[in-house]
Amino acid sequence: MDVDPQVLASVFNKSGAGLFTGGRVPSLSLTNNKGSTFIDGDLYVDGWLESPGGLVFVRGNLMAQTLYTEGYLVVLGELRVRQLFGQGEPLGTYVFGDASVESAALNHNHHFDVWGKAELGDVLHDELQGQTTVREWLEAHGMPSAPRYEDFLVGVQQGLRNLAERRGPLPEDWVARRHTPKPGDIDAGQLPPPRLGVILELERWLATTELAQRQQLEELRAHWLPRLTDAEVRPEALRIIRKAINSKKLVVERDALLRVLDGSG
Repeated sequence: MDVDPQVLASVFNKSGAGLFTGGRVPSLSLTNNKGSTFIDGDLYVDGWLESPGGLVFVRGNLMAQTLYTEGYLVVLGELRVRQLFGQGEPLGTYVFGDASVESAALNHNHHFDVWGKAELGDVLHDELQGQTTVREWLEAHGMPSAPRYEDFLVGVQQGLRNLAERRGPLPEDWVARRHTPKPGDIDAGQLPPPRLGVILELERWLATTELAQRQQLEELRAHWLPRLTDAEVRPEALRIIRKAINSKKLVVERDALLRVLDGSG
């Protein structure tokens, strides 16, 4: 999977993602006001790991004693956790590598999909076994239930924290596993060509300008078209402009500009 972390972390239309390197930490809550978190590497958590919402993309292995996730969690490498609690519909946990989970409770139709080899112990799903069975199982594992749904989720988080703290650090054979290739292991001939500077500049300008989209069109026509004439630049420039100028009122004018850029108008 070819993913450009700088693109994901860019503030296109005031959005974007928090970008962090991997590493080893005691415990971690992935709370991010941007709504999305990109881990560019392997992440090892000796204690508890919580993803209380949004999208979390791990470009490597993810290993923790316990995991609480209430959003989208995508792991490019391997997932290894003792206990997992997944919450929320239609959200889910998606692992492109292998997954090893001792026990999991999937609540409110939280999806759990593994593309590689899955080694799963006890897995309870409220859509299959029912909410009562899930709650009884959680209580038996030190996560007391509560009348209010919000209090129930807080109890699950605290219970997973307690379990993780009793476990101690991750096994060293877990931490020794690596997914992210070292720079010396990458064949330069397999790397995609670098993105041209004018494309990065265009993308940055569109993401940060405070001009209205009609004014952006005028700037694109007057100042950017002469800089986007190279054949290797045009395809990506077309895609970027089409995505940025998305007002329905400007479709005709935008498409006219794109035809000029493409050489067909």
